[in-house]
Order: sequence, then C-alpha cells, then structure tokens
Amino acid sequence: MDNRLKRLAAVALMTAAAIVLGIVESFIPLFIPGVRLGLANVIILIMIYEFKFYEGLAANLVRIVVVALFRGTLLQPVFFMSLAGGIASFVVMLGFSKIKIFTALGSSVMGSVAHASAQMVVAFIIISSNAVFYYLPFIVLLSLGTGILSGFICDLYLSSSITSRFIDVREYNHKFSEKIEVIDEENI
Repeated sequence: MDNRLKRLAAVALMTAAAIVLGIVESFIPLFIPGVRLGLANVIILIMIYEFKFYEGLAANLVRIVVVALFRGTLLQPVFFMSLAGGIASFVVMLGFSKIKIFTALGSSVMGSVAHASAQMVVAFIIISSNAVFYYLPFIVLLSLGTGILSGFICDLYLSSSITSRFIDVREYNHKFSEKIEVIDEENI
C-alpha cells in the first residue's frame, strides 16, 4: 500500500479514536463541573509527536466539532470554550515538543494548563465577570493531574513505537527527525 494512503488511514483512525474518547469522557462524572479527564488529548499529543503538525491540528479541530455535535453543544458557549482550549493546548504542546525541553508528559501538563487558561478567558469574555478567574486555581490544579495522566499514557505509547509499525514516522514534522535522517545517511 502506498505510504500516503497508509498515512491518511492512520490519521483517520487517530481522529476517530480522539472523537470516541472525547464522547466517552463526557459520560465520566467528575466532582467539578466542566472538568474532563482529557483522554482525547492523548491522541492529539501522540499525533503532535508522530505525525505532521497539520495532521494533528486537523484531527484536533475535527474532534472538537464532532464531539460538540454529539453533545449538542455546537456554537454554544461551551463549544467556544472547548475550541479555544483545544487550540491553545495544541499550540503549547506543539511548541514544547519542538524545543525538546520536556517529554510528552511535560508537554501534556503545559498543554492542559494552557487549555484551562484559554477556557477561562473565553468564559470571561462570555460572562463579562472577573468571578470566573476565582475558578482558575482549581481548574489549573486539576489540569495538572489530568495532564500528568495524559502525558504518562502518551509516553507509554511513544516508547512502544506502535505507530511506526504502520507508517513511517520519520516523515513527521519535527526538525530533529531531519537531522537523524542526515546522520543515518552519513553512516551508511
């Protein structure tokens, strides 16, 4: 099978997995309203590390829209909060994955904090009240826990090299992969 077709199938499967996890986690009750485990973000984080950035971004945006359709929240305030949080966390996780300061666990924690912060900003815009920021410390504290959980799961996945069994992950959009390929060619 052509590698482009394998890659497209892998992106579709990862997107579908993120959608399913996003829907499933909406049924998991947590003690603070609006808090989710962020299991769908595990898939997005894996895509940041093993796919091209635009494939991960597309999967993230499709996931947000489709899950909102299933939840019945499309174009409602909670949708815009989710969209802002999803974009903010994607950008932060992508940035930390590129500069190689942290593992996926660290990128996940930073992304979850960015997600919570972006949601609070949108809530402030919608409600026009500073009161939403009193909620921020609790949300950030919980997001640290969910970020650690998501990052740990992602690190386990990445260490087992599951995606590389199906597609060539050296093609993903990280600068260090290009350096590895150059070194490999010089050693041959």
